[in-house]
Amino acid sequence: MKKGTWMMSVVCLLAAAAQVGAFTPVLDGVLNEWTGPGIVNLGTQPGIDVGTYTLLAGWDTSNLYLAVDRNSTNRYLGDDYWAHDSFFVAIDIDGIAGSGASQDGYGILSFAGTLRPDFIYCYAGGAGWYETCNWAGTYWNWNGWTNAGTYYGWNEDSPNDELTIPLSVIGGSHQVMVWAWMTREGIYDTVDASWPAGTTGYRPVFGDGVMIPEPTVLTLLGIGGLLAIRRKK
Repeated sequence: MKKGTWMMSVVCLLAAAAQVGAFTPVLDGVLNEWTGPGIVNLGTQPGIDVGTYTLLAGWDTSNLYLAVDRNSTNRYLGDDYWAHDSFFVAIDIDGIAGSGASQDGYGILSFAGTLRPDFIYCYAGGAGWYETCNWAGTYWNWNGWTNAGTYYGWNEDSPNDELTIPLSVIGGSHQVMVWAWMTREGIYDTVDASWPAGTTGYRPVFGDGVMIPEPTVLTLLGIGGLLAIRRKK
């Protein structure tokens, strides 16, 4: 490969790497734009009655975005006891082993992994409302209710959930470990679907969560491969 062509290829790959992850969705419950190299599929779990939930992640320079594809479940986030769902996302924001909480904000579910959550989003209200709490070292500090940056999929034409988590409140990076779980509204001690998979049932204990990876690393692996080819020339 000629030197000029090789250098141009590296520049193009670096530019692509910088652009991967620049994803800002429209919060409308339609997930058509949730595709491509900047989207991370965190897994599909069985629905409470029928269907499945699929958890997706994407981000831009300001926010981490999560989406729950629940179209096949015929269920919705809301505040009707038993009939609606509640969804929880716990986040380790410092990456320090042993720090964080050993229980969720309600004191119901437990965390026993190397890393533990420092911040929790509780999507357990109606019409897009949720509350958050942050770990203050010995207790959870509750931050009140808001409906900022959410869409709960109550409409059959746009049935999915889209959620915004500002990077400024989770340590500045989207590359975090998360634990997520779905329950029936008001039945918070019984987990029906979880990410990572398998932490379900009555008062389950979570191990380590699932890491939201950095797709730019995958792009840079392309550069590594190109460099390896270059060295062989």
